[in-house]
Amino acid sequence: MRQRLLGAAAAACAALMAFPAAGWGAPKPISGNDFVARLDHARRLAEADAAAPAPPKMQAVREALGLPLDVDLAGGTVRVPVDGLLDGLRGTTAEDFRNADDHLAAMEDDARAALSAKPPDAARMAAALREALRGIRTEPSLFERVRHDIWVFIVSLWQRITRAVNRVPLPHGLLVAVAAGILAVVVVVLIRRLGYLVPERRAAGAGPGRQKRTDWDRLAREAIARGDLVEAVRARYGALLAALAGRGIVPDTPSLTAGECRRAVAGGLPGAYPVVAKATTIFESVMYGRVEATAGDVATLAAAERSVKAA
Repeated sequence: MRQRLLGAAAAACAALMAFPAAGWGAPKPISGNDFVARLDHARRLAEADAAAPAPPKMQAVREALGLPLDVDLAGGTVRVPVDGLLDGLRGTTAEDFRNADDHLAAMEDDARAALSAKPPDAARMAAALREALRGIRTEPSLFERVRHDIWVFIVSLWQRITRAVNRVPLPHGLLVAVAAGILAVVVVVLIRRLGYLVPERRAAGAGPGRQKRTDWDRLAREAIARGDLVEAVRARYGALLAALAGRGIVPDTPSLTAGECRRAVAGGLPGAYPVVAKATTIFESVMYGRVEATAGDVATLAAAERSVKAA
């Protein structure tokens, strides 16, 4: 009888231990709207309690927010951890509650922006990437590879000649001079027939007569006239890069990224950095399909170009 009672007690304890794991799992994620409502409620508490600060009231603000928690958004579930700033506010002064109010208001603005943001359009991003790389070769041509191989052959030939000279019982200086002369003749002939051995030099050496400058202003006006704001943003970005290249801030190359542009302007033209940073961010957002292009975006890029020219 005693053994049966002990067995029943053990089974009951095991069931009680298993119950929380099965029935009291982790809290479910809340919706984005619920999270915004929590932020708004906590912010209003902080605003009201600034008149009579007290540590328990600050704790009530934290409990109204209920961090940490998971929030369901269109792009997936986001984990919101414990907020170090709120936890560090003791609630003994009105300034603590004003800081909490400002911080919660900023969090609320960010949460509302996340709710209104559209998920990236994969098709638009792929199309934008193809358009951004249009006309840019990412691999050398066959002719450029041949020239590179010839250059490697010439260097290898010179190394072989110098090693052979060391074994010939003649004045070392005379043999080196003869070998260098022969090699120089070969190099001159190859250069005249094939052009520069380094592909980048030919592109850099093309003067204004060889390279036709793009009229970005005309392209932007034409794009606006036909209602193509995306192409207008692209043209105004090209005009901005051209203005920066004219000042010597960035290299005159179509493959320059927006991030490289921002870093160059921060170091070489800091006075224009805020407007250029904003313009390049707009360009990236439009080109990668994160936002729709607007006439205001086109005007912002045009203003950035004017700022660069005036700086």
